[in-house]
Formats: sequence, C-alpha cells, structure tokens
Amino acid sequence: MDFIRIKEHSEETLGDGTDIREIEKLESLWGQSIPNEYRAFLIEVGYAEIFGDEIYSIYEVPDQTACLGLHWMNKDNENLKNGFIEFFSNDTDGTFYISATSGKVYINGTELEYADSFSSFLERILAD
Repeated sequence: MDFIRIKEHSEETLGDGTDIREIEKLESLWGQSIPNEYRAFLIEVGYAEIFGDEIYSIYEVPDQTACLGLHWMNKDNENLKNGFIEFFSNDTDGTFYISATSGKVYINGTELEYADSFSSFLERILAD
C-alpha cells in the first residue's frame, strides 16, 4: 500500500508506524481484525491528520485516558459488535466507520457507503 498522498498532505503531523503487536493486541481484545488497508496504514504511518483531524491511531491497549485512540473511541461504539470500527471524525462530514469484513467505509452510521476501501476514503476526503 502506498500512502504518498496522505504523507504529502500531513507531512507535519505524521507518525512513524505502529508495532504489529499493538495492532494484534487490539484485534484480540475486540475479537475482530482491522481491515488490511487500514492495518497497513497503522503499521507504516500510525498517525496522520486530515485538515487538522486525526485518523485514529493506537496509543495503548486498552487506553487509560481519553484520546483519539482506536480503543478509546470504540469502547462505547455499539456498531463495533457488528464489525464497524469508528476510525475518523470531523466537524464537516461526521463520523466514519470501516467494515472489519469488507474494508468499505461508511459515514454517520453503517448504511451510507462513503468509499469502497480505506485508500479510496483517503483519496476522496483529501480531494474534498
């Protein structure tokens, strides 16, 4: 997976990747996998902002303090038990979910498809 566009856009606010063991720990806690493209983003980049809003990262599992970590932001997510992981939110569009099974991205719930993959989500939101 090539994350050149997000790296160019977010060059001032980029991470240096997430340890695979932290991703596996979160997946084990949830009982479901993070879709491949988003998982690749976490491994390679780990942290990036889109127009000042963070794509949720992994800080610690479980997060002990309020943050935009994947665990913290999904701890009360009712959609998670159905395989929809909240991973991004902004004031303009709302809340985004990624399907653990299909990798498709949905906006403001689990019915309105926004993009057919994490990379398509990045392309679309960076173009808007």
